[in-house]
Amino acid sequence: MEYDNNRPFSSEGAGQGLKRNSGLGKGIVIGVLATLMVVIIGLSSVITAFIRKGYIHIGTRGQVYVQDIGVTDDEGIGSKIEGKLNALDSLLENGFYFDDVDDEKAAENIFKAYLAAYGDKYTVYYTPEEYKSLMESTSGTFYGIGAVCQKAEDGSILVTEAYEDAPAYKAGIRNGDRVIEVNGQDIRGMDLSVGVALIKGEKGTEVNLTVVRGDETLKFTVTRDKINVKTVASRVLDNNIGYIYISQFDDVTTGQFKSALDELQGHGITGLVIDIRNNPGGVLTTVVDMLDYILPNGLIVYTETKSGKKQEYTGYDNHEVNIPIAVLVNGNSASASEIFAGAMQDYGKAQIIGTQTFGKGIVQTIRQLTDGSAVKYTVAKYFTPKGQDIHGKGVTPDQTVEIPENATEDVQLNAATEYLKGKMSVSAGK
Repeated sequence: MEYDNNRPFSSEGAGQGLKRNSGLGKGIVIGVLATLMVVIIGLSSVITAFIRKGYIHIGTRGQVYVQDIGVTDDEGIGSKIEGKLNALDSLLENGFYFDDVDDEKAAENIFKAYLAAYGDKYTVYYTPEEYKSLMESTSGTFYGIGAVCQKAEDGSILVTEAYEDAPAYKAGIRNGDRVIEVNGQDIRGMDLSVGVALIKGEKGTEVNLTVVRGDETLKFTVTRDKINVKTVASRVLDNNIGYIYISQFDDVTTGQFKSALDELQGHGITGLVIDIRNNPGGVLTTVVDMLDYILPNGLIVYTETKSGKKQEYTGYDNHEVNIPIAVLVNGNSASASEIFAGAMQDYGKAQIIGTQTFGKGIVQTIRQLTDGSAVKYTVAKYFTPKGQDIHGKGVTPDQTVEIPENATEDVQLNAATEYLKGKMSVSAGK
């Protein structure tokens, strides 16, 4: 077959073939694009539905939060009471005499009241701001007034330790003071962490505190500042006895404790007092790590859920403190403090001296919701290595020592040092 090189190659049959191939290609492209559009529309519908349900939340800075618990689920008690709440809102909207209601605050109070209805004072709702403050409080660094606090029986916030170089102490607040109002707001019905969150704030801002001291009611204005929490204090006592005070179990406490103990051992101590009186507790993993450092390898504490599921926390670092130890406790030693005292007692590692501890033997977990708020709720009960159930009972001291009224000396610390001197003399005679 011959063809002319100066003329384009073409024929009727070849042209028809090209047209058919071009049409097929366009059809494939259109099909792929159509499929992609269907997938995109489907995904958009799912994402939109999840956002409406509260399973996906877009933060103010563009952060995307995804979780299995929504904040606007249409199932459960919310769907039952929504209509009545709207009716109440409509009823008061135009006829309520006083100032307009803060809808956001009203909603927060509803959430708090609902969780309070469960009857567990440790199950609480946190606003986004309260949750942020709570997380700061366990990190070891925050902005506030510089005081260790716990809940008093009357609902006020008891100052158990005002750091001497911090704003609270400089303003005149002292150990034993009870805070009843923060910026004019009564905090006696609040969860401890919520009340403390009100006291904290940005560096340089002021907070007004109403405090009860004995029969007096005093008012203080405190300027907030950066607080580097010192949870451990130590010194060497007479007779070569080391003393370590632990105010709470925060993320920073394990490192501070090990440093303090190393320093004391560098001074050649032959006995040790660990003081956890007035320690309200703290982070479970912190107390486990500290006990792992002190005790021989083995079970430290275990938790058990309502369904009977157990989780064990075991020491395995091959480190052990091998000098006589006394642990001081009282009625304000709670939660992680009781885990500490109970484990030391079960292993026979220390003499527990003082008075019956608080009796908080339950474990809470915190779940953040997609809008930045969070819920702390009770999930399990904990038990000491030998199975002591502490909740509602507390740890019973090996040696009960009450502090008499108008005491002029620390009789519990004296009892601890006397115990240690006896143990140290026996060790020296071996």
